[in-house]
This record gives sequence, structure tokens and C-alpha cells, in this order.
Amino acid sequence: MKAPHKLFLIVLLSGTALALPAQAQDVPPAVQAMLDNMETQVGAEPDYDDIETDADGTVTITKLVIKAPTKNGQPAVNLTIDEVTMSDIADQGDGLYEVGSTTFDGMKVDTGDADFSFVVTMPQGSAEDWYIKAADDDATPEETLRASMNVARKMSSGSFTVSVMGHTITADGYEQTWDGDPVTGAGTFGMNLKNLAIPESALAALDQGGMLKQLGYAGLNFDMNSTGNMEIANGSMGLDMDFGLSGKDMGAIKFGVSADGVPMAAYAEFQKSQQGGTQPDFNALMPQLMGVSFDKLSLRFEDASLTKRLMPMLAAMQGMDEATMIATAGAMAQMGLMQLQNQAFTDQTVAAINSFLKAPKSIGVSAKPATPITVGEIMGLNPAAPGEAITRLGVSVSAND
Repeated sequence: MKAPHKLFLIVLLSGTALALPAQAQDVPPAVQAMLDNMETQVGAEPDYDDIETDADGTVTITKLVIKAPTKNGQPAVNLTIDEVTMSDIADQGDGLYEVGSTTFDGMKVDTGDADFSFVVTMPQGSAEDWYIKAADDDATPEETLRASMNVARKMSSGSFTVSVMGHTITADGYEQTWDGDPVTGAGTFGMNLKNLAIPESALAALDQGGMLKQLGYAGLNFDMNSTGNMEIANGSMGLDMDFGLSGKDMGAIKFGVSADGVPMAAYAEFQKSQQGGTQPDFNALMPQLMGVSFDKLSLRFEDASLTKRLMPMLAAMQGMDEATMIATAGAMAQMGLMQLQNQAFTDQTVAAINSFLKAPKSIGVSAKPATPITVGEIMGLNPAAPGEAITRLGVSVSAND
């Protein structure tokens, strides 16, 4: 199943899906670039009722329809937009087009397969300073990557709904920002999904055991956000990204990663496989990926009452009271960590667990090697010496910091 934020981008940026109708019609070059990119990315043949270009260059597309069938394990996606309006279109040269303002009215995406499906209904969406890059059959891996990217200074939606299993989930809106080089797509980016609300009726269907209700949650409310920076140079890509998911009166999970030296040629191979409906040839890709390096990986939980709600229940499941469970948790963790052969790491982890359980605020694990470590070096670490691997990877655990 595609990640939710990717599905929202499909909805928000569906202007890339303009295809030539059966009748002959002049299509602006920017629209043609969007058509070509959609054909490359999705392999679907979009259609629309009509396309009109005003005297000032504003393009209006009515009843845009995209039907992407199930392919290579991905669910089918049926998208409709009542009207797309693009204005202030400018040719920046070398196949790059800027669309100053784009609006999407009456959007709906139905996605899924025989086992699971859902429908997203988004009345309105918009994009500001949207940069579209054309790529021909002889495009370099860098050009192919850029053409597949939806780059806009700002993309946003109003409130929308998600209908799943006969229930309706609502969200206050989605926003994505970007600032950087329109030619390569490199730059800083951010994303926010605001107040995804799961009502009590939907929660009951998802949590048939009633555990969440026992914990005091009649409904759930989530915010999602990410920030990062992408660099593209010399045939490779670097990415530094942080992602967070927070639940009201629950807590927040935060994930961070920093990688460098991702070859554009490997990306091109992944895209080629996707277009052909086949799995990538990892044997061919692995030599290219061995030089990818990592200098940060982190996972952190920040509590906002979830732990305090959980501990009595967990203690009861183990046949003990909460105080006893807290008192014995560190010792149990120490026994399990002994096999890692790194006493300093074991002591640090046990101390963090004890500190967190006594006064839950935050707990996290991170890997920050003294020098960046490559995929090749990771694969060469000795599995019989896990303590040495922990030291090389710079793994640490902390709590309430």
C-alpha cells in the first residue's frame, strides 16, 4: 500500500496527469511535459473532458480522470478532479516550466485492492510556484529523477475525508513546502498533515479487543510532519530527513536518517523496473549501493501520557503490580543485552529504561558513527562480535533528555 503522504501528493499534483484526448487539440508545452512525466511514473493513460487556454495563458482542464490498474504489487488508483486551473505559466528554458498558481477543485481518489480499499475526498487543493521538468528518452539519471519529482514552493489542501471500512476519518489539511534549485530539485523541504481524526466508531472497528478504550481513548487525533534537505551532485544524491508522528494525549514518534552517495543510476534502475512491472535486479544494483554511506539514524518516543496508561495494564498481564514491574524491568533488560558483548552499551540502556519508566518523558536510540559508514562496511561487520559493531555504529540509548 502506498504511504498516505504519497497518495495526498497524487491528489494535490494531479495536474501532471494531463493526456491528449482522442480529438486533436493544442496542448501547451508545460502540459505536455506533465503528460510525459505521468506516463513515465505511473504507466496510466489519463483523460479529460476538455482543455482550454485563455488569452492570458491560463489553462483550465475539466473532469480529469486517471485510472491506474493494480501493478507490481501496488493497489489500483482511480482519481477524478472536476477542474484544474493553471495560471502564470512560464518557460524557464531547457525543458523547465514554472506554473505560478494551480488550483484543484472537486478531487477524489479511490485506491485499494480486493482485500482493502479507501476513498479520499478533497474539495480543494493548490500549488504555488510549481516547477515541471521535461525529460526525453535520452534523459540522464539526474534528469529522470528530476522529472519524477513534484517540486513546488508550496502545496496545500483544505480539509478532507478518508472513507474506509464504512467509516469516515477527517483531516484539517495537508501542506508541503520546498525551497531550492528548480533545475535539480535539490533543497530543503517540509510537510505537515494536520489533525487526522479517527472517530470512536472507526476506532472500535480497528480495535475490536477494546484495548484503546480501556486506556481511555474514545477517538484518536494525529499530526504528521517531516523536514529535510536533499543534495544532488556528481551523479549521486544525499538526504537528511526527520519525520514525526504525534498522537493527542499519547505521545510522538520521531525518526531521523542521513545518507549520502545514493547513485542516480540505481534510482533509474528502480524506475525502469517499476515501469516494466517487474522487481529490481538487486544483484545488479548491489555493487552501486555498496558505497552509500550513513552518518545518522535515530528513533525517539516522547511520552504524553501513553506510558502511564499502559504500565498498569502491562503489569497485570505479567501478574504483578506496577511498582514491581518497574523495579524488575532493568534487570530483565540487562540479562537480555548480555549477549551483545558490550557492557558500556548494556549499562547505558538499562539506566535509560529505569529512568524512563520511573518518570516517562522520552526515550530514544540513535546510531551516529564517528565517521560515516558505508553499506559495504555494514555488510562486512562481524556477526560474532556484536559489541564491536555497536561501537563502530555509535549506537546509544538515552532517556528524558
